[in-house]
Amino acid sequence: MLLSAYNGARFIAEQIESIRSQSFTDWKLVIRDDGSSDDTIGIIEQFCGRDKRILLIDPDEPNVGPTGSFGRLLAYAYHEGARFVFLSDQDDVWMPDKMQQQMTLLSTVGREGTRAVLAHSDLVLVDEYLKRLHGSFSEFQRSSYNSNDPLGTLLIHNAVVGCTIAMNRPLLEFALPVPVASPHDWWLAVCAAASGFIVRTPNPTVLYRQHSANVVGVAAPRRTFFRQLARHPFSYTASNLRSFSSGVEQAQRLELRLKERGTADPRVVERVEQYCAAFAEDASPLQRIRALQRSEARPQRTTSKVVMHLLSAGFPLANRLATRFS
Repeated sequence: MLLSAYNGARFIAEQIESIRSQSFTDWKLVIRDDGSSDDTIGIIEQFCGRDKRILLIDPDEPNVGPTGSFGRLLAYAYHEGARFVFLSDQDDVWMPDKMQQQMTLLSTVGREGTRAVLAHSDLVLVDEYLKRLHGSFSEFQRSSYNSNDPLGTLLIHNAVVGCTIAMNRPLLEFALPVPVASPHDWWLAVCAAASGFIVRTPNPTVLYRQHSANVVGVAAPRRTFFRQLARHPFSYTASNLRSFSSGVEQAQRLELRLKERGTADPRVVERVEQYCAAFAEDASPLQRIRALQRSEARPQRTTSKVVMHLLSAGFPLANRLATRFS
């Protein structure tokens, strides 16, 4: 298990205890502190002294952000020969059978480590005192992917929450190194969709804590969308366009990775190529729309599909406008 910590003194002990209480007990917890200024390291060191399965690495390294920190943890796990890797945030609580459920999926679908597999789950939203707010984070956020074709959705946006992720070594090998500009959870998800399989446990496995330093879940997404759009139409639209553009750049990095490794289904490589072509500067609007259709990338909701076609047709202009209003 890999846990990246940053100023997590308030909740990290409860998360580590939930890991120590797992029904699956054959694990090693590797923690990297990302430059905390509170007592996070002191709390971690206490656990290291009490449980030999817990290890703190890079205690004096500087802050590199969540993706950089998890990138270093994933590289550490790879060099240590890890066969299975679980990701953990510092302020959640794992349900007692989380690891066992996901180990079963990884072992069954992965066929003894020959296929890249990512396992994940839904989450239960709770407040800082673990009082239930909503039974399904994916329903609350209205975020999902096509389980029959996850690549078609995950090229566009992420729907896999990092703190629920577990993976096997073939996926770890394919995904490393994690690009600095890609969110680590989205990168792992799209790599799994392109090179192997994504599976999900039938029930949530994590209590996803919302607190003063965590803004996710403060308001329902649709209410938030309309409120922010009305207050700051240009900056909010530009921000979303920049996020979308970052996703296109990630698809380009995935295309390069697929060609470098040479292990993917040719049809997968073609679909990623076509998705990148759907936002190419040197193509006409009609060429971009046709490339989008050939990629078979599509959002889950009908209105979003219309927006996708408009974005593809006018992407170069929209991208320039987003930069202008930044």
